[in-house]
Formats: sequence, C-alpha cells, structure tokens
Amino acid sequence: QSPPVEELFHWRSSELPQEPPRAAVVVSLFNYADRIEVALDSVQAQTLSGLELIVVDDASVDGSAERVRMWMEECVRLRAHLFNRLSLLRHGCNTGLAAARNSAFRASESDWCFVLDADNALFPEAVSACLALAEVGDQSLAVVHPLLAVEAESGRPDEKRTLVRSQSWQASRFRFENHVDAMALVRRSAWQAVAGYTHIEGGWEDYDFWCKLIDAGFYGLQCPQVLGVYRSHSESMSHTVTNSSWRALSRTLQARHPWLQLPLAQP
Repeated sequence: QSPPVEELFHWRSSELPQEPPRAAVVVSLFNYADRIEVALDSVQAQTLSGLELIVVDDASVDGSAERVRMWMEECVRLRAHLFNRLSLLRHGCNTGLAAARNSAFRASESDWCFVLDADNALFPEAVSACLALAEVGDQSLAVVHPLLAVEAESGRPDEKRTLVRSQSWQASRFRFENHVDAMALVRRSAWQAVAGYTHIEGGWEDYDFWCKLIDAGFYGLQCPQVLGVYRSHSESMSHTVTNSSWRALSRTLQARHPWLQLPLAQP
C-alpha cells in the first residue's frame, strides 16, 4: 500500500515551462545521509539536459531528507545544473524499497525513469546512452540496463566482482537467477502496466519486477557500456538481509512466478 507522502521540496524550470522532462532519475533513500550527496552529484553531472530528479525518503531517521533538501536548494541557487524539475518526497512511515520506488515513479512526468539507489552512482553518459537505445525500441521494450562496475569497500573482502553482471537481458536466464541489476532505465508505462514494484520481505523486489514485466510481454536490452558504479559495502541491504535469505526468497519468487526453476526453491 502507498504510505502518506509529504512533499519537502519542489522546483520546476521557468525557462521551458511547456517542455516535459526528457527522462527522470528516481532515487530511493533510507538512512544514507553519508552517501546520498555523492549519488546526487552523479546525477547533476549527467550530459543529458532536461532531466527531472525525484528523491523519495522512506522515513529516514539520520537526517537524509534534510541533506537532500539542502542539496536541491543549493543546486537551484547556483543554477549549476541542467534539470527541468526537482522533487523531494518523504514517506510518513518506513514502508520499504518497493513503495519508495513506486512513489518516485508515480511522481514522475517522464516516459522513462532511471532507477538509482542512494548508495550508488551514475557515470555522466548513463542516462543519455540508455535513452538513445530506449527511444528507438518498440513499445514492448521496457528496460535498458547498462554494465555496472563494482566498488568493494572495506568490510567486504569477500567481494571479488569487477562488474555486477555482464549478461544481456534474456528471459530464459531469468528462469534460474536474476542477472540484471535494479539500476536501469525503465519505461514508466510498463511500470504502470504491471502495477509497479511489489514488496518482497528480505529483498529481490527488482527480480520480481523483471519477472512481472516478462509475464506481461515486455522485454529489455543491454546498453553495453559501463555507465555506473555499484558500491558493495557492509551496510547494504543485500549484505545485511538479502544474502542470508536466499532460500526463503527463492521459494517466494517461485510461488509468484511458477515458470521459474530456482535451485534453492526445490524441496
């Protein structure tokens, strides 16, 4: 269910009032006050003009929302940006990652939304490169996902990856595992067609979302460029919760999408 949402900051360009944003970057945020500004700076550095930036704070208690509000106010004051629209929303109670992403998509005015988690960052060409592919695809194209570099921080000596995944979107591969990260450009009408993200206790909301899109006849493709950085750290949800819940999550996803053949879901 959608939690109560409060608008903490809103700004729209007066220079092109009739021109809709070309794309949106949507950021879900919970207790990452020490990381969020790096993520926002990476959005500000995008080469594509006419972007909207929507941040949804999921009832953080560490001052995250205030950091974002101050960043947006400074951004507008200095006019050192190419944004069409800025928006900061806050949930009245903590509802989870799926609800935060849904609130951001719901608030967007763009046809395409690039999903960014608050502890990661985009490279300057990320939105423009993915959008260039998205705009020449047919109406069944719902996702354009880039390659993502992995930055392992102290506390994660187990992290040996240099890329999150290298495989392109293939429905047959989803049958056995999720091979596409949540950081991707998503068609807003496709998000709407499958009723958005669904809360999955313990994580894997993105995997479930990809499966819902496949069920509805949508597909994705890979932009074969490294366009963002995934930070592997000891405080991430994947490390603290998801990695210890794979069997339960596998059974949940298997029940929701019977065509899956997840090894850990088998009796």
